Amino acid sequence: MARRASEAPPVSGRRNAATAAQNPAGKRSAAGAANDVATTRSPKSADAPKRPPGRPRNSERDRPDQTRDQLLDASITLFARYGFDTVTTGQIAEAAGLTQSMVHYHFGTKTKLWEEAMRRLMRRRGRLFRATPADLAGLDPLGKLKVLTRRLIEANAANPDHVRIVVYEATTRSPRLKWLIDNFLAPGFGVFDQAVREAMDSGAMRRAPVHDITNAVTSAASLSFALHTIVKDMYGVDLGQQRAVASFSDTLIDILFDGLLAAPAQGSASPRQRAPETDTV
Repeated sequence: MARRASEAPPVSGRRNAATAAQNPAGKRSAAGAANDVATTRSPKSADAPKRPPGRPRNSERDRPDQTRDQLLDASITLFARYGFDTVTTGQIAEAAGLTQSMVHYHFGTKTKLWEEAMRRLMRRRGRLFRATPADLAGLDPLGKLKVLTRRLIEANAANPDHVRIVVYEATTRSPRLKWLIDNFLAPGFGVFDQAVREAMDSGAMRRAPVHDITNAVTSAASLSFALHTIVKDMYGVDLGQQRAVASFSDTLIDILFDGLLAAPAQGSASPRQRAPETDTV
């Protein structure tokens, strides 16, 4: 996704130092303050042995799991905010409070780092998306689709980085988009496709192209969180707040499914008079 004109990736430590030298009074711009790294490295001792170029510090190699996690978390944040092409491995390492050599030591390339970051992000998303087959057992087809929609909204609200990264890759039509589709997006869309087919086969939903319905449902439940700042700036509603998420879920499900429900049989309750879907998850 294209970033706003006022935003820019974090600058390097050398640039921060140059800015400070040009401003001895200690006054710093908001951009300079926002781009400071989170940690300050202590100066090296004059008699400390020099490590070979490209080799990570011993202290960094002694805690590989923690170091990997720091790099992955920093890369997720930066890729979601600025996009893959703009962010450098040096900026990722600096945001993680580590040396750039650690990126190459653990991941080799920026593309491999991105892939590992996506796996980490999707593992988190799997924990947020609380709608397993066992959770959906016993629900009618339309109830399953409603619960899936509600859980997708909640997962996107809890961690919108996923949506932002997917939008960026889809906009640029990168090779990484195919990797995302093959590994994560296609199985997720397949769950919605199956729920839509079951709802139509049961007679609860009128017939329409499955891909159109899945696209409409998942786009509304996802893209709203990539554009949440518009809603916040225009209406003062923060879609990251639990109450706003619940309200949005109720409204979206009402709009989508009242428009998709089959006409009720004569004498039966209208869609709006029917009890809400059973939600036991």
